[in-house]
Amino acid sequence: MKKNIQILVLCFLVVFGLKGFSQTKPEDDAPKKKNETKITEVVTTDSLPASELLQRAVNWVKLENNIYGKTSGVTTGAKAECNATFPVKPKELNPEVDYTGKISMKITIECKDNKYKYTVSMIKHISTSGKTTAGSIDNKVPECGSMAMGDIVWKKLKGEAMKDAARVIEDLKEGMKVGSADSGKEEW
Repeated sequence: MKKNIQILVLCFLVVFGLKGFSQTKPEDDAPKKKNETKITEVVTTDSLPASELLQRAVNWVKLENNIYGKTSGVTTGAKAECNATFPVKPKELNPEVDYTGKISMKITIECKDNKYKYTVSMIKHISTSGKTTAGSIDNKVPECGSMAMGDIVWKKLKGEAMKDAARVIEDLKEGMKVGSADSGKEEW
């Protein structure tokens, strides 16, 4: 009887010991993909062909703006892309953190018959000095570290980036309402 109990305890220890050293599934070890902030909307129009919508998107990309700059304009197939950059600086007289620099984002406009879809992604902050670059707004802690940029300043900067993205979207929607034939005419 004593020998049976010893064998049972030994088997119990071996089974749980092997379980502890066994390999896990690969998907458990794989790093989880970060959720990237993307603002997307499909806007339907009144019976406009994709070529007209694409031309409107290209005209919007080429159009200069006083509030922000557009760079790297590219058109491929039924898609127009560009990067928008907003200048940013602290509004206080003696700021806690001098994060003067720019907020940049990528805008993609895809066109189909009677509708277009815009996507604003890769929203990030880049400082002029490089010491207080916060990076992507999806980061919980800014790239420069929480010692260089406090939590309150980081949240304020994220809010400003989202306001800038909303400003780009509003401008894009207005630009897509202007016909491609009308966009070349100047009003004076």
